[in-house]
Amino acid sequence: MFIVGNKKHAQITRQWRLWLLAGLLIFAAGCRANTASSSIGEGTPQPTAGRVQAIMTRIVGQIAFATSTPDPLATPVRVEPLAILDISLIGQLPDLDPGLAERQSQLDLTQNLFTGLTNFNPETNSIEPELASTWAVSDDGRTWTFNLRDDIYWVRPKSPGPGSQALWSATQIRPVTAEDVVYAVQRYCSRQVTSAATFSLFLIEGCEAVYAIPEPVEADLKTIGIEAVNPTLLQVRLTKPAGFFLTLTSMPFFQPVPKDLVEEMGNEWLNPAGEFSIGWQTPRNLITSGPFLPVSTQLTFQTATLHRNPLWPKDLDKPGNIEVINISFLDEDTEAFAMWQDRLLDIAPLPTAERESFLQRTEAKVRTIPDQVLFYLGFNFNSGVFHEVEVRRAFSAAINRQELVTELYGGRGIVMRHATVPGIVAAIPADELGVGYSPDFARQQMAASSFRNCRLMPEITFLVSSADLSLRQAELVRDMWIKELDCLKESIHIKQVSFGELLVGTQPDATARPDMWEFAWAPTFPDAKNSITDLLHCRDSENRQNRECSDADSLLSRAGTTVDTTERTGLYRQAESIFFNETGSFPIIPLYIRAREIVVHDWIQFTPVAFGGQQWDRILLDVTLKELERSR
Repeated sequence: MFIVGNKKHAQITRQWRLWLLAGLLIFAAGCRANTASSSIGEGTPQPTAGRVQAIMTRIVGQIAFATSTPDPLATPVRVEPLAILDISLIGQLPDLDPGLAERQSQLDLTQNLFTGLTNFNPETNSIEPELASTWAVSDDGRTWTFNLRDDIYWVRPKSPGPGSQALWSATQIRPVTAEDVVYAVQRYCSRQVTSAATFSLFLIEGCEAVYAIPEPVEADLKTIGIEAVNPTLLQVRLTKPAGFFLTLTSMPFFQPVPKDLVEEMGNEWLNPAGEFSIGWQTPRNLITSGPFLPVSTQLTFQTATLHRNPLWPKDLDKPGNIEVINISFLDEDTEAFAMWQDRLLDIAPLPTAERESFLQRTEAKVRTIPDQVLFYLGFNFNSGVFHEVEVRRAFSAAINRQELVTELYGGRGIVMRHATVPGIVAAIPADELGVGYSPDFARQQMAASSFRNCRLMPEITFLVSSADLSLRQAELVRDMWIKELDCLKESIHIKQVSFGELLVGTQPDATARPDMWEFAWAPTFPDAKNSITDLLHCRDSENRQNRECSDADSLLSRAGTTVDTTERTGLYRQAESIFFNETGSFPIIPLYIRAREIVVHDWIQFTPVAFGGQQWDRILLDVTLKELERSR
């Protein structure tokens, strides 16, 4: 056995992929209203009555923990003000079932209300223990064994009493067990809940086979390779060695779910009247297991209040000090931004319409968060043009990526010279390797091709989605090829099609394939394996390029079975060099990843999460400064 975890720390690995067409994603910018780092806060307008009413009842002033009942787990009485985080999420209160967490607001809430088997640390890009305290992998890399804690509980919030402003306590239901993790995975494999990320679990023995059964029974579920050996010992059997599997265990589909409560209450979120009344995760029935408690009487479609879970193990506490979270569910990011200016929110998205004027006043309050969707151009290696590597290099190096980000997104983006996005396990920095924009190199490569000159190449079909911004991007790129390579505009035919047509028309076995196309790749879990291998490997991806295998693919395959994160990172670095350095094969043209911008006040410090839910227990709030600034 190779031991890869301990009670203090853990390093990583994971699998699978999801990709989306650039043309479809190019409009779905989506700003979040709940992440940030530190910032400033000079004179801003006083709150209006309407905005004050828009936010939920606040817990302010001198608040003490309730200690009316002798309890060895009770926290001592305190007199200093609580650290209260005021944030917003866009949209109404979402379904709180971890199995259905796909929207950002769902990911944020389930991250904080439920424990994970492991936890992704956004500061170190590594996997840390949570419910699982230690783990080991068998010599053949196919069996993972997790030792679970026995001091994380399913809890239900307990009110301190009518009229009290004390923190809620928690009623202990029972410990979270290995069987709860087994049940969570079985729900996905048997399609009791559905998610695009379910395919990641096909790595587990039997999961894909059960997924194909219309109505699986208990005997079918037992064929899935996940077993509760005892309440604190979990074993998972994989179809093949996968060093990246550990990264998967930090995802929502490995968050334990209470089988007994689900089967008693059902999965339904609302009754026919659209009210909270049925289902295990509705306010009146909900039990949770994470670092925060949902205060059930203040959990509505418009607002929510969370309190620190007093039964959460102290050794799992993250660096933050937040004890109360007030959440406003708003329809528009502009409303959140207005409330932030009135000091009613600590964090808010920066709307596009407000960006230019706000940046002119101050940039210190703005934080940029990459969204980890790689936008790129794909090549048809069977094309009469792009079968030549020199042409692929030339076309890549002739693109000014920063200009694209500026023109298309007002500067909200990060230039990419290679495929693996930053901020995930085993990733290399975005600017570490790759040619990027280099007009001289582009012209040298074109001259080294058999065509010698872009004007002498055959005509090119460039397929893009039907979105207006997709057309704009294609036209900008074409203009760059004309400028840097002296290409003829009339020789590069931009053709817009629907997403479905783009998807079908670029499949490896499609007839009349275009010479090149636009796409975007959105990883489903934060690991380099999902970012580059599942996108580009000659056999373990769709390989829409129809390229031959090379040494890079051998490196990617080795990385996929390697457990040690440092070693895996080195293997991915070598593969990326083979793809994107000056002698690289350039299977695609990496362009950029988009980013969202948020505004924060001086009194908030934390590392925003680019992948998954924001971990509110990592936020550090200066209570004194906040109260001082809000009193002005």
